[in-house]
Amino acid sequence: MSDHSPSAQRICAIAVEHFAEVGYDASSLTQIAAGAGMRKPSLYAHFPSKDALFLAVLTIALEQEKTFVDQCFTDEKPDQVPGESYSTQLVQRYRTSVHLRFLLRTVFAPPAGVHAMVHDGYTAFLARLETLFRQRLPAQTHTSGVAVTDEEELAQAYLGIVDSLHVELVYSTPAAAERRRQALWAMFTREITHLRTPEQPLNR
Repeated sequence: MSDHSPSAQRICAIAVEHFAEVGYDASSLTQIAAGAGMRKPSLYAHFPSKDALFLAVLTIALEQEKTFVDQCFTDEKPDQVPGESYSTQLVQRYRTSVHLRFLLRTVFAPPAGVHAMVHDGYTAFLARLETLFRQRLPAQTHTSGVAVTDEEELAQAYLGIVDSLHVELVYSTPAAAERRRQALWAMFTREITHLRTPEQPLNR
């Protein structure tokens, strides 16, 4: 957002709320402009089209969620299951972050005109998650002799958990997503524990 003027930042702040609530097709640039305290022609001075504004908001949302993911992995303690912090906080993050609500709504119902950009952005987001997860694995599993194939399976299983929770948050309820998280995480933790030696205790 550093390359946006204060007025453009205000527009994006209103737009992310609007897009998250009503989606792309039902959104109104007139309403967004009014929420930002300006007329529609003034909005066009910053963003020449709805697609341009939508992509600017998408970029911001991805940046916000990548920052959150990075912080989750940075805060993890050595004895935690890799990726535990993000998965544990995901449901609450969905409740409090309009950027995540916008991002997931967009991913699962992308506007036709920007479908490729949405796909590429979300794919990069998941790749970042996988990278951070794999970086945490050496301290957790390598000294237990975990094979590369096991690492690949663990990484893909973790992404599967995240994807399942993203779907549940969009199409069900946060409470249902939390129940699913608890069940999937219990199974995932048991699998990682099985791959470790007794000398490497793991908090569950």
